[in-house]
Amino acid sequence: VYKGLPAPWRVKSDDYSNKTKKEEAYATLLGKYQEKFPDVTKDELRKKFNALRTNFRKELKKVLDSTKSGVGTDDIYQPKLWYFDAMSFLRDQET
Repeated sequence: VYKGLPAPWRVKSDDYSNKTKKEEAYATLLGKYQEKFPDVTKDELRKKFNALRTNFRKELKKVLDSTKSGVGTDDIYQPKLWYFDAMSFLRDQET
């Protein structure tokens, strides 16, 4: 669902700086998230997704740094985050 709502994460989009679009995206996410976790608030959801993005960025930086150092393919850092591949759509926003 997050991938389909680019306003909160696609930095290169005009919607990223549009507060209304961001609020609409978070409202949609909140509705989906509350199906499983009814007590979650929009603020908690926003913090959770920001933390997921921050952790993804940190892992991506480790991967990119390890490839720049000229190491062999066996020594390239392997991400530890279980959701790294699922969040890979963010990759072009971070590089």
